[in-house]
Amino acid sequence: PEMLLDELFSPLAAYSARKPRPSSSAYAEASYWDSRFEEQSGVFDWYATYEELEGLLSEFCPASQGARTLMVGCGNSALSSEMHGAGYRNIVNIDISSAVVKKMEEQFAPLGLEWRVMDATAMTFEDCCFDLAIDKGTVDAMMCGTGEEASRLAAEVYRALRPGGLFILVSHNGARQELLNRELRARFGQSWERVELRRCRLSAQATFINVMRSRLQGKPIVSGFKDPQLLKEVATETRRLLKQMMFLEAFRAFKARKKRLANSGESASGTEAAAGAEASAPPIDKEEKEEEEE
Repeated sequence: PEMLLDELFSPLAAYSARKPRPSSSAYAEASYWDSRFEEQSGVFDWYATYEELEGLLSEFCPASQGARTLMVGCGNSALSSEMHGAGYRNIVNIDISSAVVKKMEEQFAPLGLEWRVMDATAMTFEDCCFDLAIDKGTVDAMMCGTGEEASRLAAEVYRALRPGGLFILVSHNGARQELLNRELRARFGQSWERVELRRCRLSAQATFINVMRSRLQGKPIVSGFKDPQLLKEVATETRRLLKQMMFLEAFRAFKARKKRLANSGESASGTEAAAGAEASAPPIDKEEKEEEEE
C-alpha cells in the first residue's frame, strides 16, 4: 500500500520526542507507564495493527457472536477498536496504567468496549471466562525485569481462558516459551500447546522507526526528524520493506495452509477422537512472532 510521510509524521514525531529511554526494569513498572501515557494523546501501535493481524485472526478465531476477547496490556493501541469494527464486539481491555485506561475509555466510549485498570499478573476475572486473549508487547515489557511477571501473566491468561481458548502472543523475545510455561506448570501442572509460530510483518510505524534507527546508527532518533532528505529516504525504504513483507507473509500463509490441509488429510481417521477430547483439553497457545527489520 502507498504510505505518505505525513500520515505517520505526527505519531512518530511524538514517539521521537519522548524522554530519554529508561532502564530496562522500568518497563515492568506501573509508574513508568502512567507517566508516559499522561504525556501522550491519541493512539499508537508498535509491533502490529489489525491490518497486519487480520489474516491470523480470521483464520484461527474469526469474529463470532458471544465470543469474549481479553486484550492484555491494551495501552493506547487502536487494535480493540479496529477489531470491534471487524465484528469482535465483546472485548475487555485491561492495563495497569489508570492514565491510559481513562483516556482510551473516553476516546472509544461510543463503541461500548469494556476498560479496566488491572494487573495482568493478578487478574480478578473468574476462571474460564474468555474465548480469546491477545497480548501485543506486554510480555516483552515484563521480560525487561526479572521475567517472573511475564510467567505469572501467562498463568493468569491460562486460568481465564475457556478450554480450547486461544492466546495470541505478539512478541520479539525468542526466549519467551519456557518462561511462559514456568508458572503454568507450578500452578496447574500444564504447558501451553503451540498451535503455530509465525513471523509476520510489522506495522508501518514500527517499520519506519526501525529503518530510521538503522540509518542513524546510534544517534538520537529525534535528530532524524530534522533532516528532510533522510526522512524522504527512510519513507522510500519503508514502502519497499512493507511491500516485501506483504509478499513474504502471503507466501508463508499459503505454505502453512497447504501443510495443514495435508496433515488433516493424513489424520482424518483420528478426527472424531480428537474432537471428543477437545472440551477437556487445556487452552491452546497460538504464538505470533515478529522480528524487527533492520
